[in-house]
Amino acid sequence: MIGTLILTKQCNLRCRYCFETHANVFMTEETALAGVDLLASDDQPQGGISFFGGEPLLRKELIYRCVDRVKTMYPHKVFSYNMTTNGLLLDEEFLTFARDNHFTIALSHDGLMSRVNRLYPDGQDCLALLDEKLALLMYYQPNTFIMATVSADCVKQAAESVISLYEKSICQVNLTVDARPEAGWNDDSMDELRRQLRLIADYVFAAFREGKQISFHGFDEKIRSITQQKSCHVCNLGYRKLYIDWDGWIYPCIQFGGLAEYRIGSVTEGIDEGAREAIHRESLVKPAFCRGCALEARCVNDCACLNYQQCGNMGEVSPEQCAFQRMLIETADELARRMIEQDEEQFIKRYLQ
Repeated sequence: MIGTLILTKQCNLRCRYCFETHANVFMTEETALAGVDLLASDDQPQGGISFFGGEPLLRKELIYRCVDRVKTMYPHKVFSYNMTTNGLLLDEEFLTFARDNHFTIALSHDGLMSRVNRLYPDGQDCLALLDEKLALLMYYQPNTFIMATVSADCVKQAAESVISLYEKSICQVNLTVDARPEAGWNDDSMDELRRQLRLIADYVFAAFREGKQISFHGFDEKIRSITQQKSCHVCNLGYRKLYIDWDGWIYPCIQFGGLAEYRIGSVTEGIDEGAREAIHRESLVKPAFCRGCALEARCVNDCACLNYQQCGNMGEVSPEQCAFQRMLIETADELARRMIEQDEEQFIKRYLQ
C-alpha cells in the first residue's frame, strides 16, 4: 500500500498561506511503526511511504526508525519514500540517508515571494537559509521538485520568483495558488496572475528554443492532457493513498485530518472498507458548476480534498481555483502552439513520447 504518515502538526515556520494548525502534537514511535506495518500488510511487491507534517524533519529520528522497520521486517518488499519539507533542517546526514534509501525530497520554496510568505515565528523571512539548503539538496538530488505558492499580495513577483528558481538549475517547478477564502484575490490580482503566467510561458518557450529541459508542471500537465489524452488529475479519494494522522486515525486525505466523520480506520483496527467506499462515492460527484464545461477533463475539479480545504465541500470548486485552472489551460495551449511552430519534432519528443 501507499500511505502518508503525519509525523507532527508542528512546524519551524509560519507561512502566511499555510492551512495547518501548528498544534503541538507528535506521532509516537508505536503509532508510526504500526502505520508502517499496516502499509506493508498487503500482498503487493511494492509499497511507499510519504512523511508529512507540519514539518516532518522535526522528527528525523522517527523517519529513520520507519525506514529501518521496513528494511528489517519486510525485506521482500520494495519500498520507496518521499517527503515534502520546507528544507531548513536538511543536513548532510539526512541527505546521505535519503540517497541510500530511494528517498525523494520535494521542497517548498516560493522564490523571491518567500520574503513575504515564508516566515519564522518571529516574522523574519528564511530566504537566505532556504537558498543555502536548496543548493545542498540539489547536490544530492539534482532533479529536485520545487513547489511554490503564489498569494494575492505578492502576485507581481510570481514570474520573477519562478524564473529565479530555474536559474538555480532547478528543472521542475509547480506553482499553486493560495485559494483560501481569506486569501484576498480580486479582479485586479487575478488579471496580474494571468500576466505573470504569460511571463513564465515566455521563459519556458525561450528555454525550449535553446534545447533546455525545464518543466513547469502546470503547463506540462495541461499540454499532455491533449497530446496524450491524459487526465490532469485523478483523485480516487480513499484508494490512491492512505493518510495516517499523528494519533493513528486514518483518513482519505490530509485535509480531512481530525474530522471524525471522515475517518476510514486506524492503525490498530485497520481499514473500515465501508467507510472508505462511502467517502469515495461521495467524492465522485462532480461539482455542479463544472458539469458541461468544455475544460472539465483538463481541470483539477475532481480533487475532493482540495475542494474541501478551500470551500468546506468536496463538491464545490473555489472561484480562485477555477480561474487559475482556466489561465493555466489558456496559457499552456498558446505555449504549445508556439513550440510546435518553433520545432515540431522536439515538441513531439517531449509531449507525445
